[in-house]
Amino acid sequence: MGDYTLKQPLPDGRGSGWRRDDPVRAATVRERSFGRALLLGMAALALAAQSDGDRQLETAVYRETVMGDVTGAIGMYRAILAEKAIAGPVAARTLWQLGQCQEKLGQRREAHTTYARLVRDYASESVIAALARGKLAVWSDALPGPRNLRFEEGDPGKTPPGWFVPQVEKISGSLAELRRKGCRTAGGCAVVIAPSTTAAADSVGNLMQSFRAAAYRGKTVRLRAWVRVEAAGPEDRAQMWLRVDRPNGKVGFLEDMDGRPVRAAEWTSCEIVAEIDSDAQFVDFGVKSMGRGRVWVDDVSFDIVPEEQVTAVRNSIARIYARTDTSLAAFRFSGTEAVATARKATQHGGFTLVELWRDTWTRGEDGWELTEHVPQSRAYESPPPDPEMVRAVAEDLKQFAVPLIGLQPFRASAGCVVIHAADLAEGAGEQVLAAAGIAQWVLDLKGVPAASALGRWLAEPHLFHGEPGALAKTCDALVFLEAGGAPKN
Repeated sequence: MGDYTLKQPLPDGRGSGWRRDDPVRAATVRERSFGRALLLGMAALALAAQSDGDRQLETAVYRETVMGDVTGAIGMYRAILAEKAIAGPVAARTLWQLGQCQEKLGQRREAHTTYARLVRDYASESVIAALARGKLAVWSDALPGPRNLRFEEGDPGKTPPGWFVPQVEKISGSLAELRRKGCRTAGGCAVVIAPSTTAAADSVGNLMQSFRAAAYRGKTVRLRAWVRVEAAGPEDRAQMWLRVDRPNGKVGFLEDMDGRPVRAAEWTSCEIVAEIDSDAQFVDFGVKSMGRGRVWVDDVSFDIVPEEQVTAVRNSIARIYARTDTSLAAFRFSGTEAVATARKATQHGGFTLVELWRDTWTRGEDGWELTEHVPQSRAYESPPPDPEMVRAVAEDLKQFAVPLIGLQPFRASAGCVVIHAADLAEGAGEQVLAAAGIAQWVLDLKGVPAASALGRWLAEPHLFHGEPGALAKTCDALVFLEAGGAPKN
């Protein structure tokens, strides 16, 4: 056996990183006329008279409007608002600019919150607070629920009420118009037009809705629409999409038909079925125009799928698994597809082999067909530890384990490390090893008598998700450490 030396503490999860400063670019401005130089001088005098907050705000506005760095400007606006001694007028103007940036990036809910804060906290700044109130007064299309899905409301040539085009796409030239002619139904439809300022493959137009998810949490919903493409090139296509927004910026369900876009000039039925996350905050959906063509959309519907329909599909697939003594651990119905997490438990002596995999089922003419099988995990489970056995193992460890002090070397060709954490499940193998009360130790596995309590326990599948007896085949030494700790001097 060779020398195995623990040369450094194991990572505790925090990690480390390095930073390389971004290069600073200087720009030289040449005054072209006396008049321009005079204006610059006056601007400099005005800037000198401003407060620190004013100067920071003007710098952020410059970054947003002149440099076009909306994301960077948002960071600067937030930094200004985080200052304790910020003046009321500066705070109100900063909130207004922040809300404008959030709208440009399509962050309508965040913008709504920003404008509401401005109205609530800085009502004394009457002029700018009135602007924010005006924003909030026309915000009906952002929060209440699906609206105007059949395009019956609105004036031709304008964006349909209840729908909107994200602000950043409006700036790029994207738009959507209500139409009364050329529709599939008699009521109305909409046309989504991508901007013409970018390459054909990169042009994206978007017409969408956004609303609170409270009424749909934990339910299965179905989004349907009829779509056709008035193409200008072979890459032009339409994609319907649905997204669920969860707390702290997390995304829940997301489907954008990227693998099944619509390219046909004829009206084509589209469908997305989704299970809304239990902590969902908002639901967003819409139709995108990809390329230089025009996408027509009509007869949109958004409904809750009756629970009996979801249950019927689940039971149908569960019966298939039951033939092989397999059960469903999780199930998600998505219209023409269903995703099932299957669990099979097989007894092997005193242990249970548990296998998990994820299957994708597709509805065909003859029923549900398995189209994808992805193994997830395979591990043995053992009964909860007996207290007397735990005490016996602890006593053996005190006899055979060697406390690990400092960075001393020990002889092993294949050392395996076990880390004990306080939040492990009750009865975990790491907790049994921790019962010896030694913070760090190394154990020569070949020196442990097979007939001892420790030897018998190590032959069971308690560590590394192994099979019975597999530990000795993988490791000839076991190193034990408390979580976040390292060998101490």
